[in-house]
Amino acid sequence: MVDLLSLAENTPFLLLATLGLILLLFLLLIMQSVRINRLRKSLNRLLSGTNGANLEEGMHRLFDEMDDVKKRQTDQQFLLNRLSQRIAGQCGNVGVVRYNAFDDIGNDLSFSLAIIDDSQNGVVVTSIFSRMESRVYAKPVEQGSSPYHLSEEEQTAIRKAMNQIAGSPSGTEIKQEN
Repeated sequence: MVDLLSLAENTPFLLLATLGLILLLFLLLIMQSVRINRLRKSLNRLLSGTNGANLEEGMHRLFDEMDDVKKRQTDQQFLLNRLSQRIAGQCGNVGVVRYNAFDDIGNDLSFSLAIIDDSQNGVVVTSIFSRMESRVYAKPVEQGSSPYHLSEEEQTAIRKAMNQIAGSPSGTEIKQEN
């Protein structure tokens, strides 16, 4: 009987503890309901206008498109590499030196023009201007030099063209004769 008496004495405390536990569980139930509603809204947005099969088809379509993009990227990389090789073989590096070949002629009408590719192969063209005539010479350039004798101006033009390969700026050099 002692146990019943003790229980009767603690009934208000037990009722309050039970009521507190019920309120806590009710709050947890509300929080979980809010979470479930948020997830349901997110899922509805994801699946709006589709069913499970449509969603799976859409994902397969996206993966196929991704494979196509990867293939196109590989093809474009191959083309880019081919173009880079072709550009490297083009004679696009130019060096020009203008000068007076003779003391009695002004305005730097003589010049040496070097046109080489990235392998330092190409040609150097020299035009020598005088009052009576003008002469033009062309000499091959192989790996930065020529099997023919090169004048100082021709060597300078070749150096300027080779500097473009290394990425330095080019320009026209005017050599002053004394």
